[in-house]
Amino acid sequence: MNEICIHVPSLRENQTVDVEVTVNGETQLMNYRVESIDWTQGGRDITGRIAYLRSRINGYDEGWELVQIGIPDGDMVPVMFRRRERVTA
Repeated sequence: MNEICIHVPSLRENQTVDVEVTVNGETQLMNYRVESIDWTQGGRDITGRIAYLRSRINGYDEGWELVQIGIPDGDMVPVMFRRRERVTA
């Protein structure tokens, strides 16, 4: 599968961005969602933060699959998901 890179503004926790893609004139509902997770809720220790981030990802809505974990921006870590089921419009 080909991938595209879209730069989105910094988001706060629980904000999302959904994207629809048009390929060769055909709109495909390839929805992506970026969640910004405050990983400091896992504590000060990096191991605790990673465990917290992992638990949030593992407990995420099953209709979405993990695509990418971004670079932390302060206390927030951007995590991108893609809707599992694709529907052609």
